[in-house]
Amino acid sequence: MATRDATAAVAAPRAVRAAAALERVRWLSVLRVMLGALFVSVFFENLNKHLYEAKGYAALIGGYRAEGNAPGLWKDFEKFIADHGSFFAPAQAVFELSLGVLLVLGIGTGLVALVTAGHLTALWVSELAPRRWVWEILSVVVIAAVVGLSALPSLLDGRNRARVRLLGPPTFGPGVGATARLAVAALGGLALAGVILAAKTGGTAHYEDVAWQSGVTFGALLVLLGLLDRRREREASVP
Repeated sequence: MATRDATAAVAAPRAVRAAAALERVRWLSVLRVMLGALFVSVFFENLNKHLYEAKGYAALIGGYRAEGNAPGLWKDFEKFIADHGSFFAPAQAVFELSLGVLLVLGIGTGLVALVTAGHLTALWVSELAPRRWVWEILSVVVIAAVVGLSALPSLLDGRNRARVRLLGPPTFGPGVGATARLAVAALGGLALAGVILAAKTGGTAHYEDVAWQSGVTFGALLVLLGLLDRRREREASVP
């Protein structure tokens, strides 16, 4: 009995320390970075499949119109977009890559994440179809909205300087050193590349290119995030 009590006494502090460590993780930042990774990979997938070119873009939108259950007014809007694909295709490329970069770096998160939720909602409406699961995109819309609404108060807080509000809070904690941040960047890049390779995202003709381009870009952005967090920590210390 005494041995069992002693073991329980040792286990309890360990459990408390583990719980405290989990509480220190900024889980909304994890979701934000995940959304950024999504857009980084989508950008390179669409780029390699030539969907950011007028012809491929028009074919994609045409597929949505033919197969989807979107309202008629929305399909008319899609036709307008497809007919002007020479403008909207590269514009969407820049827009989606910008969302990915800003989400990973955590810049203007309150606004950027809400814009992301709106963009994903438009995609969700376009992709409504019997062959698709309704939750495929809707769940990501909810995540983006939660991230945006959670970050919006600090972005709008007039008590802080505009630069501090735009940069937002650090993603890494102050106790996370440079080595750990580089490790996270390397592991994040490898993880994204590995997932794409496993799923063959982009199709058999493109998935290897999508994997290494997405992985390298995401890893580099995580390195920049670590450096930007140093700037955030310095800004926060200035009265």
